[in-house]
Amino acid sequence: MPMAEMAATEAPPQPEPGKLTIVDVRARPAPLAGGTGAVYFTVLNGLDQAVQLVSASSPAAEAVETHETTNENGVMKMSPLPDGYPIAAGEALMLQPGGKHIMLIGLVEPLEPGDEVELTVNFDNGESMALTVPVMDMQMSGMDMSNMQMGSESMAQDATDDGAMAGHDHGDMSDADHEAMMGMLKDASPEVKAAIMALPIEAIHSMDESLMEGKLDPAFAATVSGLIEQVDASTWPEGLQAHFDEVRSTATDLLAALETGDAAAAGPLAADLHDMLHEMEMGLMD
Repeated sequence: MPMAEMAATEAPPQPEPGKLTIVDVRARPAPLAGGTGAVYFTVLNGLDQAVQLVSASSPAAEAVETHETTNENGVMKMSPLPDGYPIAAGEALMLQPGGKHIMLIGLVEPLEPGDEVELTVNFDNGESMALTVPVMDMQMSGMDMSNMQMGSESMAQDATDDGAMAGHDHGDMSDADHEAMMGMLKDASPEVKAAIMALPIEAIHSMDESLMEGKLDPAFAATVSGLIEQVDASTWPEGLQAHFDEVRSTATDLLAALETGDAAAAGPLAADLHDMLHEMEMGLMD
């Protein structure tokens, strides 16, 4: 299997005639084992015929799926695309936050900036590519990374030393409080569990990805407003109420930042909100 090259660019370069090439490879940090992660890259099809990216696999996750985030009537939704992605002859396929991406489901361990993930990408013409994917703060996407090479330990170390790969602050809940919340979620009534799963968790995840790259969308405010309405409309057990109060407070601050177009303030708030909701979601799955 040929090793794909990595050369991050703002716009995809021209495909090399006669070759399939993958560039701009990266994965976003993911704070929880058992949770989800996402991988992004660009495929350049220099062949004289269309190809389909049909699947991917990785030892870092229990399952790997091809997904796409879309805006449906002002609400961000993330859906699997089991058939993968077509790439026309001479064209490029861009996987990026807020759009098409490779979803890592059931992570074996958290993904921290500076880590690397092994990923194999398969095409319908029988070709496969083995990638070594660096985990990086998505805010690095605006930097000049043209001289970064796949699997370079020095690249990851240099970026860490400079502080460029600082991860999200995922809150200061104590271990005891966390254990107590996980127990309450596990023992929650079917009605409470259904109310939690009905929250727009995947939409907040997609928003977090986009805001990490500084991308604002008018649909984000509608998504957060809808989340606040759902939280307010439900009756939560006393033991979980404090956590939902924190969810609502963070969502309210995020909504204010979105309505003023403050992407710098919205990004960390979306990350915190995503972590809160995802933690509850994982508690229901235990």
